Amino acid sequence: MHTPPFGAALRRLRVARGWSQERLAGDAEVSTRHLSCLETGRASPSREMVLTLGSALDLPLRERNDLLHAAGFAPVYPNTDYEADGLEPVRRAVDQLLAAHEPFGAIAVDHMWNVRRLNQGATRLLAWAMPLCDAPPEVFTNVLRATLHPGGLRRCVENFDEVAATMIDRLRREHLREVDPARRRAFEALFAEAGPLPTTAHAPATGPVLVMTLRRGDERLRVFTTITTLGTPIDVTAQETHIESYLAADEATARWFREGA
Repeated sequence: MHTPPFGAALRRLRVARGWSQERLAGDAEVSTRHLSCLETGRASPSREMVLTLGSALDLPLRERNDLLHAAGFAPVYPNTDYEADGLEPVRRAVDQLLAAHEPFGAIAVDHMWNVRRLNQGATRLLAWAMPLCDAPPEVFTNVLRATLHPGGLRRCVENFDEVAATMIDRLRREHLREVDPARRRAFEALFAEAGPLPTTAHAPATGPVLVMTLRRGDERLRVFTTITTLGTPIDVTAQETHIESYLAADEATARWFREGA
């Protein structure tokens, strides 16, 4: 029996979260029988039911739109171009946050980790690492490609296996639940370009956060990251824009950032 696109997508999203039909039905306040019929295609969802299930699954806005499309409905949430006038308040807020993080590095990226903005601290950090890299310039317009590419920043990441294993685990969990085939293909291309990568860290991380150690010659910089997102987005682009900040994990690294400024 052929499962309609909506039913297949809904089941994939539910299973990727490790949820039973009973749990999703309870959170969405529908019967388990009706949910089963939606997944198998014996019942068709209303627009409101798709939105209810998307909310119960806590899907990002892009994936809620994708689920609506799979059910035959038009998207509800706008997906505004980042440079459009309508997102000017978002760009202004991003610029303020990037400036406030100086002298430390911070980068604004989209849902595919393409670089939208970067502050002076991030520019200095990238310039410091570049002499060790020989990847094409376009690689460095994407944070993930820049980190995982054989000729990219991985050449100066001393604990690359640990860092890469953590990144890949997160990406593959996102990949498993993807509704959008284009994004799945993009992740697959990223892994293929990077070549053999570790799937598990060699040893458990110690300390409260994973520290990335960058090395160039005798100089080492130790940083960890935080991610900032908008709190109440109703636009796909606004929700997917986030700021990755690089914080000093020791005093020597903090001094490097301050003196560079």
